[in-house]
Amino acid sequence: MKLEIHAVNDIGCSRTNNEDMMSVGGILLRDASLELPVEIDDESDSYFYILVSDGMGGHEKGEEASELLLKCISDSFMDGRISPENAEENLRKLVYEVSCTLNMRGIEENQERILGCTLTGVIWIGARTYLVNAGDSRTYRLRSGILKQLTTDDTERGITGDENASKLLLNAIGGGSHGRLTVEDITDRIMEGDTILVCSDGLTDMVDDEGIEEILCRNERPAESLVETANRNGGADNISVIVAHLEN
Repeated sequence: MKLEIHAVNDIGCSRTNNEDMMSVGGILLRDASLELPVEIDDESDSYFYILVSDGMGGHEKGEEASELLLKCISDSFMDGRISPENAEENLRKLVYEVSCTLNMRGIEENQERILGCTLTGVIWIGARTYLVNAGDSRTYRLRSGILKQLTTDDTERGITGDENASKLLLNAIGGGSHGRLTVEDITDRIMEGDTILVCSDGLTDMVDDEGIEEILCRNERPAESLVETANRNGGADNISVIVAHLEN
């Protein structure tokens, strides 16, 4: 299977620092973009991943949390800790350990609010494809012009359910949370011809699903266009976008 990847990370229009970080097969990106063709095989020792981590807004050193997490994931693949035989179990263990590290660092440094981050994306290991998620960053699939959110936001909005109420994050990595990672085998839900979008809420808070779908369908450079649209709509947060088209 071949992937054509376009990735863009942007600080947005309102923030003074960038807490988002992306990883494309271990290449870490912040305030940067990347275009990369990738060929994935189903050999047992092969792996590739596209991941977004959003340092928790308002928490101290959120950019350190997102970078630490993605570096730990990269190291764990490189040293063989994560393999086809133990992928789901060891991904959950790894994220839990990173969450404990971030929480302990916050306590030791007497931080008012403990640093933390989200995680979302797709991981190919051998012949299997996994969806991972913790927090409110999102992974989507576009098929035949129809956009579908694959992840579920770990959030709720106020007691009344008012859509205008503040969004409460129920799960994260660090930030005082246990770091519960959802790992799903989606091998049978992804096929050639699909487009995968992995993004932070800096995109989805600024551009609704209908707008995202339209841009993915009509634009030759969708990652750049999505970021530009989010910024035109206010750019209230850092914006991370990875678009991966699975070629026939």
